[in-house]
Amino acid sequence: MAEIITVVRPAAAARPYARAAFEDAQSSQKLSLWSDLLQVAANIAVDPAMRRLLGPWNPEMRGEQKAILVASLCRDVRGETLPEAFEAFLRVLAEFNRLNMLPGISVLFNRLRAEAENVLHAELVSASSITDSQRKRVTKALKIKFKRSIVLNYKIDPALIAGATIRIGDRVVDGSVRGRLDKLAMILSQ
Repeated sequence: MAEIITVVRPAAAARPYARAAFEDAQSSQKLSLWSDLLQVAANIAVDPAMRRLLGPWNPEMRGEQKAILVASLCRDVRGETLPEAFEAFLRVLAEFNRLNMLPGISVLFNRLRAEAENVLHAELVSASSITDSQRKRVTKALKIKFKRSIVLNYKIDPALIAGATIRIGDRVVDGSVRGRLDKLAMILSQ
């Protein structure tokens, strides 16, 4: 069976910010909290209305105001106060017009966290429902291949027609009929 493997990479410019956030979170032993906060902030940053407000093309708001807005929304979603270091982090991003990088920063932060915790997150998407036994076999095979603990998320996507895809970090193994049809269409169109 032929497999299609693609690589997804967040912007390289997000890497130093993710590393700085990770080092702060790790030193304060708040990896889980920072991971959650970065995900909330990333969700805020990708909202179309927020993108317009937070973008560098909005002269109505200064960087500090943008950071305050994101921090306030994070507090509202989480229902708790934020660590001062996280708010300072948002201010730095806002100062350099980097709030739009929050999704990439979140992805890279979680990769660093998973590596530090020796955990690999994988996503199994199948065209139809699979059994617990099949999920366990996939988890076991990934654990052997990557020599790490595996957290497997699972969902169904009928658009795959048949088969499944597995996303591990920035790799995608596509064993779906939809993937094969797309590959065939690409070959025929050349």
